[in-house]
Amino acid sequence: MRLVPATIYGWTPWVVLGLLLAAWPPATAAQNAISYGRARVELGGQTFVVDLAASSAAQSLGLGGRAHLGPQDGMLFVYFDKERRSFWMKGMVIPIDIIWLDDNRIIHIEHGVPPPVPGTPLQKLPTYAAPDPANGVLEIAAGRAAQLGVRVGDSAQISIDYWAWDSSWKAQRISNR
Repeated sequence: MRLVPATIYGWTPWVVLGLLLAAWPPATAAQNAISYGRARVELGGQTFVVDLAASSAAQSLGLGGRAHLGPQDGMLFVYFDKERRSFWMKGMVIPIDIIWLDDNRIIHIEHGVPPPVPGTPLQKLPTYAAPDPANGVLEIAAGRAAQLGVRVGDSAQISIDYWAWDSSWKAQRISNR
């Protein structure tokens, strides 16, 4: 009996495709259900291409469940009003730097915020907040703010593609005018 390699119509391509899909990094069901816009943030001489958390659903999930954050990745939380914003690390598995913004000016930085110890009850999770009101918060990989020499008082230039934002945020923005 002679062995013949499988053709395109054989089973080998399907096995290869199955193995590739099985190895693809999984997203949580919540991440799949939420659409994030994209933004570019110029900070410390670097350009970050970040997910835009503008809807309440996106802000609630944040970076929770993500297993990796590249050196130029992150998430930008945008708000219409200025309030004292506090964050927790619910669902986080990686450490991050949290940077609070007031109209593109950095007003506070929490460096290397660790993920919670697995099994920590929600009511025992620490919260992190800026001492002053903010209308934006940027989360980036832990250590990047210090690595870039970013300090309170520095500015961040933000470019957002309005059309990439989800429709619920657009409706909210129009109703707030």
